[in-house]
Amino acid sequence: MFNVEPQEQWDAKEAAEFEEHVAKRQKKMNRAAIWAGAVLLLDILCVVPFLYGHSLHRYWEAIGKYLLLLAMALFLWFVLRAGYVWSSWQSARETRREFGDPL
Repeated sequence: MFNVEPQEQWDAKEAAEFEEHVAKRQKKMNRAAIWAGAVLLLDILCVVPFLYGHSLHRYWEAIGKYLLLLAMALFLWFVLRAGYVWSSWQSARETRREFGDPL
């Protein structure tokens, strides 16, 4: 009942197409996650001068707290992108397991 899926084998052409697709998709997902992390880090670094004890703290209400809210939204974006990287990798791994590792 469980784990009784048919174990089909793919030929070399299908395996090559799959690996090409996975490589493109994983590269795209990794790039998006790196961008999300870089933008989040940049925004966090922009918040630091507005914290207490720094030169721009007097502008906290006007600018700083909005940068902090933006950092919270960017953190969510980064977590989602990192989740997409993991799920893309997991899906490729399960497909390889189902049809046999082509390598």
